Amino acid sequence: MSRGPATVGRLRAALRTALKHAGDDAKPASAIQAGLHPVYGSALPTTASSEQAAHESLSHGWSQQAVKMLFGLAAASIACGAVAEAAEERLNPEVLQDLAHDLVKGQYADKERAVAMLSSMTMYIDHHEVLLEAGVLPSLMSAVSNPKVEPTVRVVALGCTADLFKSPEAQNFLATHPDFLQVLVQCMRGEDRWDSGPEEGGLAKSHAARLLSELAGYDKLHALMVRSGAAEALADRGEELARLSAKQDRHYSSLGAVPGNNLELQAVDEERFTAAALFGLAGSPQGLDVLLRHPGQVLTGMVNWAQSRDPILQRYGVGGVARAAISSGAGLAAVMDAGGLEALVAALSEDDPQAQCFAAAALGRVAARGGQASQALIQQGAPQGLLSMLQQSASQDKRGANVGSNSKGVRKGVYKCALRGLLAATQDQDMRAALQKSQGAATVQAFMSKISTEGDPDLADLANRLAQQLAA
Repeated sequence: MSRGPATVGRLRAALRTALKHAGDDAKPASAIQAGLHPVYGSALPTTASSEQAAHESLSHGWSQQAVKMLFGLAAASIACGAVAEAAEERLNPEVLQDLAHDLVKGQYADKERAVAMLSSMTMYIDHHEVLLEAGVLPSLMSAVSNPKVEPTVRVVALGCTADLFKSPEAQNFLATHPDFLQVLVQCMRGEDRWDSGPEEGGLAKSHAARLLSELAGYDKLHALMVRSGAAEALADRGEELARLSAKQDRHYSSLGAVPGNNLELQAVDEERFTAAALFGLAGSPQGLDVLLRHPGQVLTGMVNWAQSRDPILQRYGVGGVARAAISSGAGLAAVMDAGGLEALVAALSEDDPQAQCFAAAALGRVAARGGQASQALIQQGAPQGLLSMLQQSASQDKRGANVGSNSKGVRKGVYKCALRGLLAATQDQDMRAALQKSQGAATVQAFMSKISTEGDPDLADLANRLAQQLAA
């Protein structure tokens, strides 16, 4: 579609305005936010309420922004440098409507220009409201759903769509595009020309996993994901990716560490977002049922992630296994068969504070049930592992220091997770006896002396209650 002089003038004016007003304060939605909590999307625990939220996150909803605020995915763009830098703060609704029109009705050059400009806007969360109001999302979803659209444009449109689904308001558009999730399923499976995109579809798959991880963060959307086949496709892909990564044994020393080439970056992003999506699905009965009934070994894959040396895979692997373990008797049995209890016990001594909290909360609740599972935990060293969390110091040299694990606030959050897990575990007589045999009372007394100057009444109360239980 050709553009009239007036429209071209508006486009140029918009770009000039963008370049003039874009500043350092504008932050991409996809940027890695150091110190952000990976589960509920707030700062790592520094208050009693946030620490409680961390402990309860196993059985409650998690932030729709959590995964994207944690791992970055560079937005693909075929724009020139000036357009890519155009983080426009004063978006013009007329220009946005023109771009949306071109994306659907324009010729290739129009589509290319439109999606390039949109990709420089959707990556900023602050722009989402005006973009959604201007009707940009339906046009993006139409481009993504149309296999006749050129793969390069289609893939960038999918990235823009994934950006916008960080905003809860975007979920409303799923009702008007009921087949959209099936398009994402085709993308993950390399069907319907998706494998002809950049890097043979690798970028598209990572975008699709990112979008689905956003949706999986909402329990209310799990039924839709199950009906559309998206949940099953995630389980299929997760099993495959976990199996491959266990053989490759990739190791990234920090949450921000990423590989240097695009192909590997896309593969890593896809796996991380898939792990996050499966963690989200494990938070509801419908989603977890898909994982437990999967004909393959997706739960074994999640256990592999829990033992991964990639800190992000480990975090969501531990979280997913933890959610499965506390879900039901069938879930616990499946976790035990997959070796998940051993992985949770091992996570107690890992570097990542969130993985520790996931594991402590789950192990405490599993131990409280008693029976075979509690006996297994005793044999695997869970009592000693839980107590060791109280002996960790904020001054320890930990690989997770870059996400705040050395800060006093984060360490206090880990202490509270450990204390709550221990308190739950003492409900089982055998576990309480094992804790007493492991010098639990002395460990708690030493811990209480260490925190006496902290001035945290919640921490002190938890420690006092645990001391009473172990003295009984």
